[in-house]
Amino acid sequence: MFFTHGLAQQVHVKYYHVRSPIATLYEDLYVISIQDSIISFNSGGTTSAIKKSSKPVSKNYFISKITDNGKTKDFFFTGLNREMKYFIHDNVAKPVWKIDETKTNKILGYHCIKATANFRGSEVTAYFTKELPYSVGPFKFFGLPGVILDVRENNKNFNIWKAEKVELSVDPDINFTPKLDRYPKMNMKEFVEMKEALLHKEMTDIVNSMPQGTKIENGTFQKRPGLEKSFEWETMYAH
Repeated sequence: MFFTHGLAQQVHVKYYHVRSPIATLYEDLYVISIQDSIISFNSGGTTSAIKKSSKPVSKNYFISKITDNGKTKDFFFTGLNREMKYFIHDNVAKPVWKIDETKTNKILGYHCIKATANFRGSEVTAYFTKELPYSVGPFKFFGLPGVILDVRENNKNFNIWKAEKVELSVDPDINFTPKLDRYPKMNMKEFVEMKEALLHKEMTDIVNSMPQGTKIENGTFQKRPGLEKSFEWETMYAH
């Protein structure tokens, strides 16, 4: 994520990301954010690193820039739909944060302040530090007067990003300009609709294969399990 040009100080934050009840990974925030595609699956109190496939390990890249005087973020990322990888553009609106200066926490030695927001249908709580005065955070989070060092969905044991390391320097050998032209390009709306159309087809095939009379709970296949439960193009026309 771009935020260091023109400043003497550089920042690298490594986040531990609990993506689901069984999958965790790491996310690094520099000028760009890179997610490792080696996921740790937790079972029975033990942890083992398992590659997603036998293919060479690749990276998922997040590249972003703040636009419109800080009101939106242009977020470009590589996303997988089944076996096909795409390069997707998402224009993310700045969350409406409520800052509570009376609620603080110490994270990696930094004085952090509590903030809450509704991010695309999920209630989240973040802790940010003004000691690192850049309006950035992991994933698609931004818009606070300092780096977000911890952010998580309320009342969940996943959808969590917590900083494990902060460095005031960046490895000069890191490739901040990955070649991504080989991936088909689309916007976030197209990507979500494509994924959900495929999922709907698969779920329909499952239902049709069930014995006659099988009852399916209403809404079983309609709920989005991730952090992003609704999008701007959906809420825009909801009224």
